[in-house]
Amino acid sequence: MELLIPGLILVALMVYASTKIKKNAAKAFETESIETEEFSITKPEGFLHPLNNDSEYAFEAYSKEFGQDHAEQIRQASAEILRLDDTNLDEQRNEISREVTAITAEKADSDKIIFIEAEREEGNIVLDSFFKLVARGNKVYELRISVLPEYKDAYLDRIDEMLDSFKVK
Repeated sequence: MELLIPGLILVALMVYASTKIKKNAAKAFETESIETEEFSITKPEGFLHPLNNDSEYAFEAYSKEFGQDHAEQIRQASAEILRLDDTNLDEQRNEISREVTAITAEKADSDKIIFIEAEREEGNIVLDSFFKLVARGNKVYELRISVLPEYKDAYLDRIDEMLDSFKVK
């Protein structure tokens, strides 16, 4: 009996902590507006935006799930924003065309914004990639969203949400 009460208290504390951790983990994958001094973007539901990492990207987010079979080490979808100094839209568009295997669509929204849809390879894995290039002064901000082709339809609405919401200040 002497051990029963402390044991029950310990179990209750463990259940409380576990529930709290699960709620916070689920919250991390909810829709979130990210705003920095340079840009804003909406991270859609199902994507995780890691905080306090030493990434080369101004922003990154990725799906919780990985691919299958040969792509089991690659996330189903990922998004990154790069800030490129001392360049312009044409130079960055040409750089993307060298990196990808095929450009499937391209559209200029203005003389400062270009959308590109392309196929590219990472290792031996084919990815569908969506780019939004935005010029500000002598900088270009590149939003790149990549998705494994077999999951493209499942992520298309969320990809469009990120592309539409990405604004450079």
